[in-house]
Amino acid sequence: MTATAARYLDSHLHLQEKHLAPQIDIIMERARNAGVARMLCNATREKDWQAVVDLAAEAPEIIPFLGIHPWFAETAVTGWEERLLSLLQQVPAGIGETGLDKCCRADFGRQQQIFLTQLKMASELQRPLVIHCVKAWGRLLEMLEQFAAPLPPIMIHSFTGSRETLQRLLRLGCFISFSGWLATDGKLHLRFLETPLANLLLETDAPAQPNRQLPPGSHDQTVICDEPAAITQLYKLAATMRKMPLDEFRQEIWKNGEIFTDTIIPR
Repeated sequence: MTATAARYLDSHLHLQEKHLAPQIDIIMERARNAGVARMLCNATREKDWQAVVDLAAEAPEIIPFLGIHPWFAETAVTGWEERLLSLLQQVPAGIGETGLDKCCRADFGRQQQIFLTQLKMASELQRPLVIHCVKAWGRLLEMLEQFAAPLPPIMIHSFTGSRETLQRLLRLGCFISFSGWLATDGKLHLRFLETPLANLLLETDAPAQPNRQLPPGSHDQTVICDEPAAITQLYKLAATMRKMPLDEFRQEIWKNGEIFTDTIIPR
């Protein structure tokens, strides 16, 4: 890929998932061929931190994020905070995926404790933070709005919230990332169009979500629906919705993503 070639950012995915390991070289090759030049790869629990670090060491396109996902709050055993801090001091990485989720089995009080610890760590280290939120927007907003220290750069990944939630997040300076849900959720279309271009990001969340905007036969059949190469189709849909030329739109999203990558990538 030349310096003038199209560069796409996939702002959120999980390439460390074990079932992807046999295909990872092919997945990365297809991503590069599609122009996906940066991928923000998020850990979900302590046992996959090193896997994310190893992927980033092997592929310069992968930007590591290390944290505890709310689904796995109960896996955070004594000393996890110290171990995470130690790793972050050794490895240039963001923090995430963390957050709150009222639809999972993990104790909600424990989720809040773990999220607040990671929020404080991100603020102190000034590392970007990636947040997952399901059915817990009120509590998440309270925690962010009442946080005493300066907030780090924050990405709300795969946003599906209300207009009021969106406006409060924007007032806090958050970046809003949209996934393949954008293709099928009419209400989400409105939230997407209400999000200022300067706060906008796009993601596959691969391999967690199918690429819903791609009907059978509409794309390169060598690309599976939940891999980073498919992000180009989401960009085309999003640029059309914003009534913008694809190249101009792509460049704006790349620029937005730099606040998450430039604090991590050595310059």
